[in-house]
Amino acid sequence: MTHTLPLAVVFRSAWGVSTGTGIAGGVDSIVEKDAAGRPVVRGTVLTGVIRERAVTAAQALDDGATDGPWSRFARDLFGPGPDDDGQDDRRQRHVIFSDATVAGGRDVPVHEVVSLSIDDETGTAREDFLRFFERAGACRLQGTVTLVDEDAEGRNLTWSDEQRDAARLLLALSGLLVRGIGSNRSDGDGVCDVLIGADPARQADDGELLTKVRTWCSTAMDRLAPEAAAVPAATAAVVFPRVAAQTASSAKAEPLPGGNHASTAPCSPQWWSTTLTIDLLTPVVSYDVPMSNEVRSLDFLRGTVMLPWVHRLLRRALTGNGAIRDAVVHGRLLVSDALPVAGDIVGLPTPLVLSTPKVRKPDQRWRQVTNRLVAEEPQEVHSPLRSGFIFPGWEAPPSEPPGEGSRPDDELSGGLGAPPLTGRQATAHSAATGAAKDGALFLVRALPAGLRLRATVTLSKDLADVPGVREALAAGSAREARLGSRRLSGAYGHATCTFSPLTKVTAPPVSTGETTLWFTSDVLARSAALGPGGSQQDLANSFGRAGARIEVCPASDDRFTAGIRHRRVDSWSAAGGQPRPTRTAIQAGSVLRVLAPDEAAARALADLSVTGVGDLTAQGFGRFVIGHPLLDQKRFLLRDLHRTDFINPADVAASQEEQS
Repeated sequence: MTHTLPLAVVFRSAWGVSTGTGIAGGVDSIVEKDAAGRPVVRGTVLTGVIRERAVTAAQALDDGATDGPWSRFARDLFGPGPDDDGQDDRRQRHVIFSDATVAGGRDVPVHEVVSLSIDDETGTAREDFLRFFERAGACRLQGTVTLVDEDAEGRNLTWSDEQRDAARLLLALSGLLVRGIGSNRSDGDGVCDVLIGADPARQADDGELLTKVRTWCSTAMDRLAPEAAAVPAATAAVVFPRVAAQTASSAKAEPLPGGNHASTAPCSPQWWSTTLTIDLLTPVVSYDVPMSNEVRSLDFLRGTVMLPWVHRLLRRALTGNGAIRDAVVHGRLLVSDALPVAGDIVGLPTPLVLSTPKVRKPDQRWRQVTNRLVAEEPQEVHSPLRSGFIFPGWEAPPSEPPGEGSRPDDELSGGLGAPPLTGRQATAHSAATGAAKDGALFLVRALPAGLRLRATVTLSKDLADVPGVREALAAGSAREARLGSRRLSGAYGHATCTFSPLTKVTAPPVSTGETTLWFTSDVLARSAALGPGGSQQDLANSFGRAGARIEVCPASDDRFTAGIRHRRVDSWSAAGGQPRPTRTAIQAGSVLRVLAPDEAAARALADLSVTGVGDLTAQGFGRFVIGHPLLDQKRFLLRDLHRTDFINPADVAASQEEQS
């Protein structure tokens, strides 16, 4: 059960947490704001200032000792810091700070301030050092502090009453020690009280709220001080929880017909599925290969991220059930990649056989696309389409203003675009000096708040018939989730997940003869040497090993028979605290023109379109669409999609109001 404490930041002077950027020709440094345009203090900032004061508070509770029980508890609560030596990389954070935002739709005045730089030798203003920056007025911000209820390996963490009280006491004392937040604190800006544990909604007066926090801390110190030595044992139980042993009543999961396959799910005659809709409340980092000091993100969420969350949801609802425990390794539970949604249409990775004219008309919002599977070499200069998503059937909203190049003469076949990534720059601070560390500046790119994604959860019939499974995947109810990388920072990874009704899956009809395979996720095919393979024949052999004997169509003219690219696939092991081995995959969007020689191959191909082909299909790899009608057209029109097509700013503001 998640335990959450209310947090209030009461500013008593002008303040500002700057973004490090400004407005050209105007303000040099602006205050960071949320989607509604109101000032905000990010969870990462709160984590840093509270962590710094927690060291002082813990030493005071330990009577000045630097390695007492409270000091160890503080280190376990906040996890490794920026100055840690890395000897305990697997220690995780057990507390999450949300962003502190203005509650109730109130407006906070923002004004500009003029600043000068003073010469140390003369004591006068230096030339060319005039600076304008923004300041927010005194106000109250609200947020939450959440105690993590699962460890890095996904196991449940149970906080006892003593542990919760100890965590609340340390956090509340640390908050009371904070005297200021933001920049220009030496000039009197940012003076504030950070109050943790008292519900601001029930205390209209800031003075009463401060008194309530102090009174509770005084009472808790008198109650917990004699048992201070018991805190580390309780904390160790949180960091290293006891894993429930298998009981005699736990049913042993039997393999499905066809053997125990972890990588390629057997073709069951009956499958059930549900659509999982994911609404991002904060930015989410979908792990990609980091580059230099940039934390990059994919433009979709891998099934590798969603599968553990769905599996944990079922295991929590049906504790001790062996069939649920072994559902993934026995190929009974599969989760696809979560792809972006625009206009209530799920995007599909752009087929790698499309091209578009290199030169476009000014202000043209649509593009003519040529399908090289069925069309000859174009006469004009073309550029291949190698990224983004296609949204078949997408239509421009009626409210779109007409403009030059906004509406083509012919009918649109869909939309083309990719969800925007939001960037946030940050720096690690030294706990000793409180200043930014040299060389610690980094940029985080993430899927933005307000984005909607959808994935498909597929269950075998016997798993769907287990009592309690349908109730655990009840349709309509929104469940909170922490997803992606950096999800314990408070500023990333918060989303709500909603299931659709569970329905029986019907394999698409596939006839013998020539057809196309459009891969909607990366494919992990293997070569004859059992290593990563990426050729057309390696892909065809993967189908053959799964029972679908297909042949790659030979080239007869200048039309393409395939469009295949490769991608490096990396992921992060939360349990091991390090990257997993790199894999080479056939990239999503690859297209293959194949021939199904007989009805048996066609039926097997239809079954594999439900479960996927290749390795790690349970994690969403190897998904494909057979004979998509879009790939039968020689040329068609696609509308360019932009940020507003993926994200509704009003929805983002509404979700933040609900959180606050």
